[in-house]
Amino acid sequence: MKEIADSELLELTKQSSYPAFNELYQRYWKYIYTIAFKKLGDKDDAADLTQNVFMEFYHKREGLVINIPVKNYLRTAILFKLSNYFRAKGFQEKHYLNFRQFFQQSQNSDSSFDILTTRENELEFEEMVELIYRTIDEMPEKMKEIFLMSRSEQHSIADIAEKLGLSPQTIKNQISKAFVRIREAAAKTNLTASQVVILIWLTQP
Repeated sequence: MKEIADSELLELTKQSSYPAFNELYQRYWKYIYTIAFKKLGDKDDAADLTQNVFMEFYHKREGLVINIPVKNYLRTAILFKLSNYFRAKGFQEKHYLNFRQFFQQSQNSDSSFDILTTRENELEFEEMVELIYRTIDEMPEKMKEIFLMSRSEQHSIADIAEKLGLSPQTIKNQISKAFVRIREAAAKTNLTASQVVILIWLTQP
């Protein structure tokens, strides 16, 4: 089944083909686990959430309606699990410090740290994740490059400025403008500004 496309494996899985499901699992479990581990820093909890994602995926197989690539669907599923995890357990100290640094970099004035408490529905969460990705993708190329470097590759402002041949203030301005775009795109939801930043933090690669 290694040569079969994800879309075909999905259709076979919906027909209760365990070999097809297992092939999808083999293709993406490490990818999903890595996302969880980066956010949790705990191998056991990351493994548990990863297993839960795939167990629910198989349990829901007959009624699945997926209009995005399977990989993206699974990624959104683990992000939803992570938001629930943090809401239920709260930030451990190392997670809190990591997020607090990220939060401060966003130049956001909202000081509340509630973890998406107004969003219980998985579909709504998926829609918000897609909104974040879409808004980033629609940014001007230089702004997107700077924003993704600052969020995904963990570069400092000075590193980005040196690499791109721009001033640190220009980098700060572009990052700030990127957050403004995302907050404006999310304005139609009931999320607080801090919740938008939390969602961005969760969706970092």
